[in-house]
This record gives sequence, structure tokens and C-alpha cells, in this order.
Amino acid sequence: MKFLSFLLLLVVSLTAFAQPTASFSLSDNVICEGDCIDIENTSSNDVVSSSWSFPSGIPSFYSGMNPGQICFSTAGTYTLTLTVTDANGATSSASQVLTVGSMPMISIGLLDTIGGVPINDTIIPMYGGMWPTGQITSGAVIVASGFVPGDSLVWVTPNGGNDVYCFGDVAGECDTVIVAPFYSTYYILNNISPEGCIASDTVFIEVLFRDSVKISVPDAFSPNGDGNNDVLRVVTNVDQDMNYSNGFQGDGGAIVSMNLEIYNRFGQMVFRTTNPKEGWDGTFKGKLLNVGTFVYKLEYRLINGLSGSLNGNVTLYK
Repeated sequence: MKFLSFLLLLVVSLTAFAQPTASFSLSDNVICEGDCIDIENTSSNDVVSSSWSFPSGIPSFYSGMNPGQICFSTAGTYTLTLTVTDANGATSSASQVLTVGSMPMISIGLLDTIGGVPINDTIIPMYGGMWPTGQITSGAVIVASGFVPGDSLVWVTPNGGNDVYCFGDVAGECDTVIVAPFYSTYYILNNISPEGCIASDTVFIEVLFRDSVKISVPDAFSPNGDGNNDVLRVVTNVDQDMNYSNGFQGDGGAIVSMNLEIYNRFGQMVFRTTNPKEGWDGTFKGKLLNVGTFVYKLEYRLINGLSGSLNGNVTLYK
């Protein structure tokens, strides 16, 4: 019985003299200028008071259990400290390091020509771009400045990158590009610092859509299986995938919807399609038709909403 009493007294004594243990958690250890963090006090062992220090933080000091959000407007590396005290006056401290990254800089401008003067915006033909040889046609040149080594440049484009061609490279970054959008649009460049801080800039490219797109139907074709001019298709002067590095593909480019009908000399419809990429192989009900002249009627709508129609004759040769 005396032994049990001794053990109970020992446990009570140890509990009574247990030291407080300071600890806390941060919502993030790396932030950017102007950002805030959430702090949670996770201290243990009968803490009755807590004192916080946040160098360059807003606020820089706090007395209480949980300080809530602390914001930092100046880049740097700071040591955040918590000191706790129990009812007996015993103290304990804990610290964590917070990195506040500086906001990167970025500026993008447009050149009317390579080596020209930066301007706020520019007007280009719709089918501007770069040929596989590297020759620049009528695209717009965008130049970036303000970034430093270690930054990462990320272009945000309306077509997933297919209409951006990089030909300027500083420290491994694509800082100068030529763009050839289908329609008037914005281009965004994000500059990401090593700490993950992001700065963005935007330029606007205006496209002369109405004057740029040409729609035509050839006046003859020869579906003889020789691989040349075997299929009659609606043709445009616009590359349908907007990727000039893989060659020009003008069939149906810039056409959103269409209705193409072809009639024989008796007024019988022998072919119809609503697919801009589909053409007529000269057959009707599975059989190749004889040499002759046919009438076509085309109605179409372009990607900017403009509509039009064409009527004419086409000759089938063999």
C-alpha cells in the first residue's frame, strides 16, 4: 500500500513539474510578397500564455493562443518564434523559418517588324505565321523583358501553343515569339520566380479576318487514283491546324460549318457534305461517274461568325 502511494505521489509530482512544449504549424513556409499565412498553436503541457514574434510581419508581435493570419509585404527570410509559459512560470520556445519571395517583373510588347519599335497592339492578316524554312510571314512579334535568370516564362495562348513560334532564347527562356492567331485575341505571358511568385502581362493582337480568309472551290478535279487532285474539296488560304511548321493544310481552314451540294446536269444531287474537311471523290451510290460538268452550291460560316455562299461549275476528268 505504501508502494502504491509512493507511485501515485511520483506521478503527481512529475505531472506538476512537466515543462511546457512550444510548437506551431504554418500553412506555408514559402510565400510571395503581399501574401499571408495561417498559424496554429500546437503547444502542449498546460500553456497559459503565448508570445509571438514575426519579423517584418503584419502584425510583427502578438500575445495570445492563435494569431490568425500574418501578412508579409517585404521579401526576405524570416525566423518566426513562439514562446509559451505555464502556470509555474516555466517557458519553452519554438521557431520556424519563412521565405518570402519577391514578386518578379515582366513586360511584353509588340514589334511592327523584328528590330522595330515596341507598340501597344498590332494588326495582322489571319494567316500570318512562320514557314518551316524559318521565314517569317505576316505574324506579330512579341518581345518579353524584365525577367531575370532563374525565372520561368510560360506563354498562355488561345490555341495551346500551336500559334506561337519561339525564335528568341535568353538563358533558356522563350522571350521572343511570333504569333499568328485565327482571330483577334489576347496573349498572356506568366513569369514565375523560383519561389513560385507569378507576374503576368498581356498584349492584344487584332486580326483582319474579313480581308484575310479566301474561300474557293476548284473548277476541276480528276478522281483517277493517281494521288493528284483526286478529291474535290472546299479550299481556303488558312492553315487548318494553325501550325505552319508542319506544312500548309488549307482544306476547310477557318470554316466552322458549311453545306456543300453537287448536282449533275439533270439537277440530281450526287453529293452533299457538311464537313469542311470532307470532299467528293467523284462517285454516286458507290460508282465513279463519267466525265462531265457538275454544279456546286456552297454555304459556309467562318469562325468569327461571318457567313457566305458560292455557286459554280466543276468539271470531272479522268
